[in-house]
Amino acid sequence: MNLEISDIERGLMLRTGQGKRALKLALEGVKLLDRKQLDYGPNNILYSGEMGIVVRCQDKICRLRHLLEKGGDAQNESLEDSYRDLANYGIIGMMLHRDEWLDPSNKPPEPPLN
Repeated sequence: MNLEISDIERGLMLRTGQGKRALKLALEGVKLLDRKQLDYGPNNILYSGEMGIVVRCQDKICRLRHLLEKGGDAQNESLEDSYRDLANYGIIGMMLHRDEWLDPSNKPPEPPLN
């Protein structure tokens, strides 16, 4: 299936330019998340759970604040990279909170009730 962004916009009934631009950015973030998961696998997130996401977000916020206070010059990771990572950590946090991080086929079986 090859959907155009405009098809998704119509399907979601997006009416504002902000909503349409946000969709494009969100899809870019999902593509990045997917690529990174090929390298990291799911366990790096599971080791520290939701509190680990909070720490990662705090690190990104401190980095963003530092970069903005000094004028936005980054040596390695751009402001946009940090914002994108922060958005993805929010998505990952929601997936953990909803118990949707692992694919159902990869979840360990529930222990039997006695």
